[in-house]
Parts: sequence; structure tokens; C-alpha cells
Amino acid sequence: MLFTLSNYKTQKGEAQGWLTAILHLAPANEAGGRTVCPKSTHQCRELCLNTAGRGAMGTVQAARVRKTLEYLAHPHEFASRLCEEVVTLSKRAERQGLQLAVRVNGTSDLPKLAAEVAWLTSRARFYDYTKIPGVWLKSKYVHYTFSRSESNEQDCLGALRTGINVAVVFSTKKGEPLPLHWHHWPVIDGDVNDLRFLDPPGHVVGLRAKGRARRHRGGFVVPV
Repeated sequence: MLFTLSNYKTQKGEAQGWLTAILHLAPANEAGGRTVCPKSTHQCRELCLNTAGRGAMGTVQAARVRKTLEYLAHPHEFASRLCEEVVTLSKRAERQGLQLAVRVNGTSDLPKLAAEVAWLTSRARFYDYTKIPGVWLKSKYVHYTFSRSESNEQDCLGALRTGINVAVVFSTKKGEPLPLHWHHWPVIDGDVNDLRFLDPPGHVVGLRAKGRARRHRGGFVVPV
């Protein structure tokens, strides 16, 4: 299966009635060929959660590379396979009394792929994070949260002013409260679950630094 259901954070959504499927590709250009993260930055690539959890296993990394190469070679056929899996997973969710949420870009940023899959099937709620400014204006089928990096703060503020939420990584430690505001915008706790399409508009989605980001002192992680 191309999608996975075993992401720890997305599994939290089941308590709120959502089964979440997420696709993990090899980020940036780690699979070779063109990048699948066109707006990634140096620090973004350095601190990517691609190797978090089971992602650290060689077999998992090999599978992500294989899927990425399949996508790059045959993008429309790859999208069709994703659609078939969405139909299958939607039936599974229904049997469990859940709704299906789908995140096509777990470790990639390919809005065209997400839009194609969402357009071809209406069996799920699609959402993604992105670092591509304004992509939400081009797809009415996918809910987007804009992601802050060390170099796009003005784009983040512009997105917030138009009602698009922005994910910001803070140096807040696990178990500690996140800041109440970022640039005067209210912060909500994005670690509670990954169901970003349920968030109220005009908010900062606060995320605690994880993995290598916990020791990071650059601009990607906002100090508190």
C-alpha cells in the first residue's frame, strides 16, 4: 500500500472520528531526479521528520524512494493508484464508524498530485501542509495550512491576513504550553492531532520541535 495509517500523530484523530491516511515520499531530491519539495529550504531539509520514528528504518527509507521514483516516472498512473487506495480505505473507515482524512504530502509538497487525487475521488477529506505561497487559491478540494520556514515569515503573515492558518515550530518542550500568540496572532496546539481542516481560520498552528529540531538554534525553530 502507498498510504500508511501508522503515523502516531494522525492516529490521535481516531478519537475524534477520523481515520487518517498519509503518503510519505523521499523528501526534496533524496530519491534523485527533480525535487518533490520545490520550496524547501536548507534548514527545512536539515530538520525534516523524514527519519522520525519508523522512518529511521532502512526498509522504510527504501520504500519511500521507490514510491517517489514511481511517481516521477508515471505521475498520472501513480495518482490513479492513490485513488484506488482512497476508495478501499474509505470503506474500511466506514466499517469502523469513522470518516476518512487523506494527506497526500506527508514528506513532500506536490499540490498538483494532491489536487488530482482529490478531484478524482470524493471519498475523503483532503488536507496538506505547504510552503508554496498561494497554492490554496488553485485547489478547492484540498485544505491547506501554510508552513513557516526560516525565510518566509512575510509570506506567513500575508497568509494569516487572508484567513490561511500557518504552522510554526517553537522550541517549546514536550508537555509545556505553547506561546499564546505569534506576531499577535493566536496560537493553537497543533500537536493534539493532525486534523488541520478542523482548525478555526486566522490561527497559528503551534508545533513543538521534534527530532533534530529540538537542538536547533537557527531560524527555522522559533525560540520561546
